Amino acid sequence: MRLSSGLRQRFETLFDASPLGLFTHDTNEQIVEVNLTLANLLQVKRSQLIGQHIGKYIAPEDHAHFIRHLTWLRDNNKNGASAHCTISLITSQQMQVKVQMKSTIQTTGMIHGRISLQENTSHPQCLAELAKSHAKLRKEISGRELLEEQSRQHQEKLAHVARLNTMGEMAAGLAHEINQPLTAISSYVRSCLRLLEGDETKRAQVPGILEQACNQAQRAANIIRHLRDFVSKSASHRETTELGNVIQLAVSMMRTEFHTHNIILNIETLANMPLITADAIQVEQVVLNLLRNASEAMSDPQNHCDTRHLNIVLDQPTTTHVRISVSDTGPGIPLDDMKKIPTPFFSTKANGMGLGLAISRTIVEDHGGKLTHKTNREGGATFMFTLAIDGKAITHH
Repeated sequence: MRLSSGLRQRFETLFDASPLGLFTHDTNEQIVEVNLTLANLLQVKRSQLIGQHIGKYIAPEDHAHFIRHLTWLRDNNKNGASAHCTISLITSQQMQVKVQMKSTIQTTGMIHGRISLQENTSHPQCLAELAKSHAKLRKEISGRELLEEQSRQHQEKLAHVARLNTMGEMAAGLAHEINQPLTAISSYVRSCLRLLEGDETKRAQVPGILEQACNQAQRAANIIRHLRDFVSKSASHRETTELGNVIQLAVSMMRTEFHTHNIILNIETLANMPLITADAIQVEQVVLNLLRNASEAMSDPQNHCDTRHLNIVLDQPTTTHVRISVSDTGPGIPLDDMKKIPTPFFSTKANGMGLGLAISRTIVEDHGGKLTHKTNREGGATFMFTLAIDGKAITHH
């Protein structure tokens, strides 16, 4: 398995900071890899250990015991077979240090060794180095975990505030969206009351109309439940998600605004789109932000957009990522603003907070994707973002 340079560097840091002496030797008992902990224990530079026969650092009286130890491992050469032994190592100062050794053999014949000091064994220099390395590692890991948790909580709070702000700005349209099923229910009930006053034929129509009223009541309940979920302040929760459903929910919240501004919506979805692991509310927040930006760009009277088309495309550019593209026929993005747009607190709107795209970019990157934008040749702009199918963010070291 090949590791990226960042992962390799992190692995080497953990390898060297381990409180255990770690090494690997080949079928000829020559050391091919060793960490600083073991080098410090033997009081030898790591580079001087590579290529040396492991027996050179084992006390003569323990050679036979060590050979029996290796012989048993090779006779039981199953991948992952392990054995323990207690031996004495010899340092460069000819001191003997009693240690516990655990050896694990691989099918290739390579043997990985793990060494720990036996209880009541004194080696002041080694113990000091081990304690120092261990404390440093624990402090580094604890510090990073604390910073990551604080950053995650801050991002969630910021995203929640942005969702509340979005709902406030969309209140009129959402009220209209909820009012539609309520108006339909009222109309259906009045119709039932009139039919109940009629003959048997008219009364027979009542159950069917009441069924339609129930459907509209369910529709209103679904809208309210979705709005409640959208504005709720809850911890990020990732689950298997159908991206098409997320798009439809975002579109449903914009339907009134699209109708008011005569925006023609078109959605294209690649057949057999894979399910993804994602926080559906956060992804919907990104989509909704892009839809609102596109709608406002095309609806602004100063932009004189006679044709208002909004295209949403869902596809899969790679085996590991899906992509959502939102294109409009608005004025496009001024060249001077191309690099500024994703920057926090920059907005082309008179009363904009300048946080929508910045928060969206954070959400997308946290899902292992990337948010980009461009001006279309035929006019308008396209914003697109990718999401990792497994939902895992790219880790930088």
